[in-house]
Formats: sequence, structure tokens, C-alpha cells
Amino acid sequence: MTILNTHRCAVLFSLLLSVVVSGHSQAQVYPRGNGLALDGITQFDVYAEVTDWVGLAGDPKEFRLNMQKLFEAGLESAGVYRRVAARDSLICRVQATVAGDLVAYTSRVEYWGNTPVGVHALLWENGTIATVSQNQFNEELVANQCVSYFTEEWLKWNPSQNS
Repeated sequence: MTILNTHRCAVLFSLLLSVVVSGHSQAQVYPRGNGLALDGITQFDVYAEVTDWVGLAGDPKEFRLNMQKLFEAGLESAGVYRRVAARDSLICRVQATVAGDLVAYTSRVEYWGNTPVGVHALLWENGTIATVSQNQFNEELVANQCVSYFTEEWLKWNPSQNS
């Protein structure tokens, strides 16, 4: 493990340890009020990503593939569809580490849009920091959080899809 990765894991662990001690989860929308960027968009290229996987059993690649399928299915049930190579992207990211019998993790959904000059920019993001027991941490938990955070905001700007 490189020094940078070790430092990154230490920072993540200390952040997540504060959640473990408090037993709370936290969600944050960024940028505030920028859900307007989601208005009228119904197709996205959809990705799932595991950015950190520290001390957990199982294969992070398999976890990511299962999370991807569940994320896509959840979005479809809300009226949002995957279109490969679409200009707009939704990414569900997870970082996880084991702390005793608990998994401290972050789950985050990001909306990246292609700007008029052809550069992708982060237009909207929502996520959480939480802890669960190891037997409760799975792909469905993370994918459902990403779907929930996204569709809650997306339906505000696309109310005709809420039928």
C-alpha cells in the first residue's frame, strides 16, 4: 500500500470512526438547490464504483457488478433509464472499511453533465456516511441508498414522472 493510500484510508477511517462512536448517519446534498440541473433528463449512462474496500470479505469487483445491476433496476422503476455513452452520467460510489463488527461506509450518488464546451462537470451530488453491522452491509443497501437519494431529488424536478 502506498503512503498516499495509507493516508487516505487513515483519513476515511478516522472520519468513519466518529460515525461509529455516534451511531448516526449523515446525508448531504451538493450543491444545494442545484437539483434544477436534473430537469427534463430521463436517460443517463449509469455506473457503480467501489473506491475503497478495506478489511471486508468478498470480492469488491463482484460487489460492484451486483451494485450496478441493482442501481440500474432501481432507477428504471423510478422512470430513469440507462443509455450507454449518454452525455449525462449517474455514478453510485461506495467506500467501506471494517471497524470491529461494524462496517463504516460512505455511499454517494453523483450527476455529471456534459457542459457546452464538452467537459464533464459535477452538477449534483448526495450521499451519506453510516455504519451497519457486517452482516447488514451489502450491494442492495448501497444501491438502494443511491437510488433513493437520486430519485427523491429527480422527482422534484420531473413531477410528471411521479405517476
